[in-house]
Order: sequence, then structure tokens, then C-alpha cells
Amino acid sequence: MKKTWSIVVIYEDAATRENAVRVCDHLVKRFWAEGELDVNWWSCAMLEEPVQACQGVEKAVQADLIILSLRRDRELASSVSEWIEGWLAQRGEREGALVDLTGQDVEAGGAAAERHIYLRHAAHRGGMDYLTREPETISWSMPDSLESVTARADRVTSVLDEILHAQAAPPTPSLVSVIST
Repeated sequence: MKKTWSIVVIYEDAATRENAVRVCDHLVKRFWAEGELDVNWWSCAMLEEPVQACQGVEKAVQADLIILSLRRDRELASSVSEWIEGWLAQRGEREGALVDLTGQDVEAGGAAAERHIYLRHAAHRGGMDYLTREPETISWSMPDSLESVTARADRVTSVLDEILHAQAAPPTPSLVSVIST
């Protein structure tokens, strides 16, 4: 059975949404064989509405990836920071990543640098990875059961089999033993 990864995307406008769509399309292409992606889209304007913001918090609490695609030239909207603080307070120790697609330009200073620092600290407080580009992997979660860990530990892969059956190389004399003889 394939795993389903939950992704929450926050975008600011049509251009930032399109950027996030490209990233999510690429994630689907890379990970479709391993699992399914459940992507939930929230505009910054939606987070200004209390009911929708609350629904967004509920989704973010359970999300494996939270992707922010925002304009580089603006400060983080108060509705977005309130939303972040909302899911941080409820997330617990759930692993995952906060992906800041605007965080690639932190040398620019100003609002972009302040946003980068805030988001990096928020991810840290939530026990999450902070990334400024799409992740290499999206499987952070612990195994479902002790049985699955045991089954995986008992499995002998071809690499492990090769290591276990390799002939040990004869010891080579160390430099110290050569000098002392």
C-alpha cells in the first residue's frame, strides 16, 4: 500500500501559486512510485478569514510538508504569521519540513532576511526541517509498528549480503610496526 504525504501550500498571488505548482508537479513526478501526494492550497487572503485559517491550521498540523510561496519584496503578512503560530502550538513532535520557496534570496536583506530568520526559527520550534528549495525526500515519519522495524532489520538486501560474505582483506602493516621492526 502506498503512503500518502500531506502537503499544505500557502501562496500570495497568481505568480507565487504558479511557482508552487511547478514545485508540486516536480514532487509528484519524483515520488509518484513511492506514494501519493495530498496537496491543499491556501492563499494568503484565505488565511485572513477566521474559518478558513482554522481549517488551514488543522491541515498544517498533520502535514508532512508546508510550502510557502510568497513574494520576495514583501514582509510576511500578519495573517500568515498568526497561522504559523497556530499550527506550531498544536503540531507536537510531528516530523516534516517547512519549505520557504522565497528563502533562496536571503542575502538581499530587509524583509526577505527577516522572513527567512522567522521561518527558520518557526521550523526549529516545530521540530521540522527548514528548506529553501524542494526536498530531496519526503519520508520523515517513523515506522508504523515494531513489527515493521523488525521485518526491515531481518531483511538481507543484496548490498548487505555482499558485505556479509566479502572476504576480509589481509591486514596491512601499519607505519608504526614497519618502523619498529
